[in-house]
Amino acid sequence: MDQNAKTAIQQGQRTYNRLRLGLPASMVLTHERRYCTLENISSTGACVRTESAIAKGRTTILCFHLLRIFSVVIWSRDTLQGLRFESPLESEDMQGFLWIVQNRAEYDRVCREELIGDMATGFGR
Repeated sequence: MDQNAKTAIQQGQRTYNRLRLGLPASMVLTHERRYCTLENISSTGACVRTESAIAKGRTTILCFHLLRIFSVVIWSRDTLQGLRFESPLESEDMQGFLWIVQNRAEYDRVCREELIGDMATGFGR
């Protein structure tokens, strides 16, 4: 990471663009799983909304479809939590999130069809 990026992070400025998502996801904590809304994401972190606060410094695994992302809570304000990823996301993963943003209706349709298929075969949530 270059010096400008480090300075931006220290001053609380965003270095990487974030994609606004508003998608259901979950977080695995030490002794529980919490459902959340993935509000936005960048290659190095995310903002999630949970039903209750998660303490700063807690480690988590952010789960979205088949993606598992190790992270730490770097800030927490009521139901919003800021996560920093252990390592940056691969460009293919970010391209997948961008596809969702650009094709939201298609993404929602695919998710509905998968849910119907899971329910029909007994693999519901």
